[in-house]
Amino acid sequence: MDYRDYYKDLGLERNASANDIKKAFRSLARKYHPDANPNDPSAEENFKRISQANEILSDAEKKSKYDALSNQYQQFKSQGGRSGNTSFDAFSQGGGQQFEGDLSDIFGDGASMSDFFDAMFGGGSSGGGGRRTKQRQPKPQQRIYSVTLTLQEAFTGVSKRLALGNEKIDIAFKPGIADKQQLKIPQGMLEVRIATDHRYTRDGNDLSCIEVVPITTMVLGKKHPVPTLSGTAMLTIPAGTQPDARFRLRGLGMPVYGSSDQRGDLYVAMKAHIPTSLTDEERTLYEQLDKL
Repeated sequence: MDYRDYYKDLGLERNASANDIKKAFRSLARKYHPDANPNDPSAEENFKRISQANEILSDAEKKSKYDALSNQYQQFKSQGGRSGNTSFDAFSQGGGQQFEGDLSDIFGDGASMSDFFDAMFGGGSSGGGGRRTKQRQPKPQQRIYSVTLTLQEAFTGVSKRLALGNEKIDIAFKPGIADKQQLKIPQGMLEVRIATDHRYTRDGNDLSCIEVVPITTMVLGKKHPVPTLSGTAMLTIPAGTQPDARFRLRGLGMPVYGSSDQRGDLYVAMKAHIPTSLTDEERTLYEQLDKL
């Protein structure tokens, strides 16, 4: 295979952080995934290209060795070298950062010095003998499937039978599974998407919601029932509670994935219900209150 600039493939600078690499791959994976581009024959090749770049750059050890190889390649070019006319020994004597280690750690089992020239210089010699090596075939990329769960299903856990191509597979999703979490399946990888919920927003294992209560409850104080994903909880609202005040209900958030007894918290923000119409008696009472 020809030398590839994996940073360029992901649209990154060479000083990109691990988080930058992760974000760039996820964005491009959504853009180029074959399932999202059924009429674009180039989508699969683009998806393989960014997947290969992510495989190397997201692994700290492989990234370090790739960076060392890339530095040597840039030095090789700056010295006027051409593919196939310079041995590794002659090139490596030029100075700069040198790669030491097993090339198979980056390019797979069976890699050799000849593979190094194929990979880094687009084909070349082994020890100056000028022997061309066979082009290495890239490893097949795992296909990524997608499934959408409701927040309630992610909270309680759920089992589903999925149709993946011509196959059907039964999968049990554990409570607390996260949005974009990937599960390994025999057919490849399964990415879980959590649908937007009309009431709750999620931040890790914590949940937030807005509860609309009568203005008299906020003024006078009262116990108020609050719906949660596990049932109804009674919230004590103190007298004089202000709009947008937040209350923390411990242990009523999302389950911690893989743990049977740990949960996040539920944060409830107060909103006052302002009546749009009043009875004569209610209007009289509000008018009396206004005169105090």
